Amino acid sequence: MGGTIRERVVNMNERRQLSDRECRARARRYVSRLIGRAPADLCWDQDHHLQGHLHVGQRELVVLAARDRDHDAVVLTAEDWDEVRHASGTTAVDIVRRKAIHDHDHLLALVG
Repeated sequence: MGGTIRERVVNMNERRQLSDRECRARARRYVSRLIGRAPADLCWDQDHHLQGHLHVGQRELVVLAARDRDHDAVVLTAEDWDEVRHASGTTAVDIVRRKAIHDHDHLLALVG
């Protein structure tokens, strides 16, 4: 494997990055496992291509598709996503870590 370290890192990152279509498909599968069925109304934002919105019960959820295979999608309530959007750097990251919905039981607790 030739080239400088920087060139090798750039090449690794290019290989890991997925197309928007692949990212969205992976996120859709993640959400399907999370809610226990395929999401009926998942739609993707036209401006923020890896941000999706759906409803579970009366609750709006926001899905952030991961750009690479090393990460899973992030699912938040719309209220929590709004809090993230208005926070800065490390505070936003902390909110995502604390409030991301990772399993079906957590989701059920939120949507009642």
